Amino acid sequence: MDFFTGLGPAIDAMQSWTFVLAFVLGCLNGMLTGLLPGLGGSVGIALMIPFTYGMDTHSAMALFVAALAGQSFCGSVTAILLNVPGASPSAATTLDGYPLARQGRGGFALGISAAASSLGSLIGTICLIALIPLVRPIVLAFSFPEFTMLGLLGLTIIAMASRGSLLKGIVAGLVGVLLSFIGFAPIGGDVRYAFNEPSLFAGLDVVIVLVGMFSVTEALQLLRTNQSVAQDISQARFGRRQVWEGVVYTVKQPWLLIRSSLLGAGVGLVPAVGGTVAAFLAYFQAAKTVKNPYFGRGDPRGVLAPEASNDAKDSGSALPSLAFGIPGSSDWAVVMGAMVIHGITPGPNLIRESPDIIWIAIIILIAASFFTSSMGLIFGPQLLHITRVRPGILAPIVLVLAVVGAFALNFSITDVIVSIVFGLVAYAMRSINMPLIPVILGFILGPLVERSFLQTISSYGGPSGFVTRPIALVLLILIVLVLVFEFRSSRRSRTREPEALERGVHSATRPTSLVVMSGFGLLATVAIVLATDFTFEGAQFPLMTAGLLLLLVVVYLAIALVPSLRRRFGGVISDGGSMEELTTQMQHEAVDLVENQPGSPPVIPGSADTEASPAATGPAHAATVLAQVEEDAPADPEDRRRLLVSLGLVLAMLLGSVLVGVALTVPVLLVLFLRLVTRESWRTTVLTAVLTSAAFYLVFVQVLGVPVEGGSLLQF
Repeated sequence: MDFFTGLGPAIDAMQSWTFVLAFVLGCLNGMLTGLLPGLGGSVGIALMIPFTYGMDTHSAMALFVAALAGQSFCGSVTAILLNVPGASPSAATTLDGYPLARQGRGGFALGISAAASSLGSLIGTICLIALIPLVRPIVLAFSFPEFTMLGLLGLTIIAMASRGSLLKGIVAGLVGVLLSFIGFAPIGGDVRYAFNEPSLFAGLDVVIVLVGMFSVTEALQLLRTNQSVAQDISQARFGRRQVWEGVVYTVKQPWLLIRSSLLGAGVGLVPAVGGTVAAFLAYFQAAKTVKNPYFGRGDPRGVLAPEASNDAKDSGSALPSLAFGIPGSSDWAVVMGAMVIHGITPGPNLIRESPDIIWIAIIILIAASFFTSSMGLIFGPQLLHITRVRPGILAPIVLVLAVVGAFALNFSITDVIVSIVFGLVAYAMRSINMPLIPVILGFILGPLVERSFLQTISSYGGPSGFVTRPIALVLLILIVLVLVFEFRSSRRSRTREPEALERGVHSATRPTSLVVMSGFGLLATVAIVLATDFTFEGAQFPLMTAGLLLLLVVVYLAIALVPSLRRRFGGVISDGGSMEELTTQMQHEAVDLVENQPGSPPVIPGSADTEASPAATGPAHAATVLAQVEEDAPADPEDRRRLLVSLGLVLAMLLGSVLVGVALTVPVLLVLFLRLVTRESWRTTVLTAVLTSAAFYLVFVQVLGVPVEGGSLLQF
């Protein structure tokens, strides 16, 4: 089917109340997750997946893409009015947005943000529409060897670009691939790594993996901090009459808008770079190209540029995600996993066989940005009250959603166990600065790579297909170049600041890091031993994956434990570097830029805050923002107490679900979380537990028909 002929079926699919309702719910989900720092967009998308099982494919697509596109602007609402970035890309917006708010021009700043977000999304989407026909001939030439190499390239790029050391990124991707082998083998008929558990014969469901790795992990992080975004929002000024002035101002800056949007779309095309880099790059180019800058002291152009770039980035990230199956961002990785659940496989086959799905994504990207920007402007001050909710109240609800949602998939307690286990493993990975996205990508791409590899060997009588077909050969060369470049970069990292390198090596050699990496080595060893009982066809890919995983873990541990190797190759395992180091460097450069701005901001007539001096909103403000978006400080004793109790209660939730069922476990654990972890009052605890339990009973039991009763002890 031609790409442009898919527009008609896409428009027809959108003309239903189900589709419109899914779109609105997705936008509201994105707005909520955008307003609440710590509750990332990936979590909101993952939590919605269990509710979409009965949806048609097009409505589900609308829900997920709307949630992805709808979160960017609301992150800027708290950034501008409260000086708290709703997401890390919004940190660039705070540099000039909050000073404008302190000058009584919060509505003006929000008007700029809304207009720049919407128009940036539109420009980025136009770029996407223009690029897809150009890549279509390449996509149509894909066959088994190309699919294999593309999957490997995706794993390589994400592992390289993700946060943390080189080896940790590759190990994370291999762990995801290894876990994807659970269940029936594509060739040979083996049932691999299922341990005679019938519920595992079909493999692990990607929904369970996504919910566990994002929802459970984020809930634990929220419980550890337990700090609401805003205690007092009474002084958040929002001049409604200024909003239109901000919109008009944005339209009168067409070249800055276009430059920033194109920059964001270009950054989005590079997998795993992310919105933070796009926002700060746009901020820098604006500061260097505009006349009479006073950035850091309330320059409206310092709001326009990062907001336009951040939203355009989502459209740019859609191209590698949809056309090649390589996530352009963490949010797109979760959306891709959700698409798989609904029978949509991102990649070359999608653009070849289902262009209507791509058109729906394109239209929703634009519509969601306009919708959420409009809603944010209308209800901005009211939406800020959501930020008063303490994570200690929100996190148990997220956990319950994750547990009940996992159970609702197949009405299986095994799914609950898998979800919680994945959540705990993911939290351990995050604690040692190990990226999660390669795990998800490896889990999604693993079966595709294995199946395509075996089909290539069968079709070409060996590996010759990888070097005789031009596109496959080019992809193979790219993989080698990426690996060589990254290894050289890791070696060169020894020459960066000695203090930074020492901190990175110290972090990588902590006992926690060594234990977690040893655990992955043990996993690889067990996988190799069990694979000896498989047939040749069923064993070769697990053996290759587990063998490489074990080798890399051994290399990591050897460098970490042997002083001579650590001194020579410490940069290979050092935490930091890669995208993390680039982002941190850009944040520090932004602070320097603000501090070195000459002169003072012009006097703005009608300013409602005469005390907002440059000193109050300039360098000190930038340093505050930088502290907010950088790595958390070591936990204090109370943080550690909350974390340990939370981990114990998560295990209790797992045990309770197995023994007495979900229906009895949910309300009891809600009460325990609220009383023992965050020490809420009895009134707040009882009210929250009753209302939450009633809501879940209504939604899951009455509406979705999920049988939540049961448990092994109650079956007799």
